Amino acid sequence: MEQKTNFKKLISLGALTALTGYILSGPVAFILVNIIHPQPAWISAEVFAKNYSTLQDLPFYFGFLLVGGMLMLAAGLYLDYTREDIKIKFHLLVSLCWTIVFSALISFNYICQTTFVHNLALRYNKEYDSSIAAFSMSNPLSFCWANEMWGYGFLGIATLLMSGYYSGKNKTIRFLLITNCFMSLLSVGLTIANINWVMTTGGLTCYFAWNVLMILLMVLIERQARKENIIIAG
Repeated sequence: MEQKTNFKKLISLGALTALTGYILSGPVAFILVNIIHPQPAWISAEVFAKNYSTLQDLPFYFGFLLVGGMLMLAAGLYLDYTREDIKIKFHLLVSLCWTIVFSALISFNYICQTTFVHNLALRYNKEYDSSIAAFSMSNPLSFCWANEMWGYGFLGIATLLMSGYYSGKNKTIRFLLITNCFMSLLSVGLTIANINWVMTTGGLTCYFAWNVLMILLMVLIERQARKENIIIAG
């Protein structure tokens, strides 16, 4: 019984950690950076370096909380599932695997921005232009944007597979987990068609809509886990 309670706590802690990451790396950091030290629309690596500030890396540092939280959540759901439906148990295992893939891809992006691009910008030299253009997420044509969208697409597959855990428990959470999958895969498709869309008004609107979806989802998951933990403890 205690073991099950601990897994509920892991789900709750994972959702709370991810929630903190979604809020701080998304709306909070975006607003702070754009008020204090905004980066202009991409023109060239040289212009990027001239307008670069370490503050612009804030969303990526907070993003590590998001990644860690989603890993804890996926692991918690898999370990906590004790019903006899082998299909759902298998889906939760595959969901954990896809979340690990997501974490690796997105962590690569954050390391690139906070360490690789960071050092190239601070010590700018003309010979760094191609590397900055290829990896800076200020450039919508960079490899890291393609990697980012595919990474969150894989997370969408993971949340779809998580949804079975909430069958018969919480229809709203299940619906939002599935919705995230379709939103994420649609974003991947749009990126394949035209990667520049991520920096358009439509792309930014979708980004904020997705943040609202994930913030709401993490709040509901954390509350559900906490409620179930109280019932078990009682």
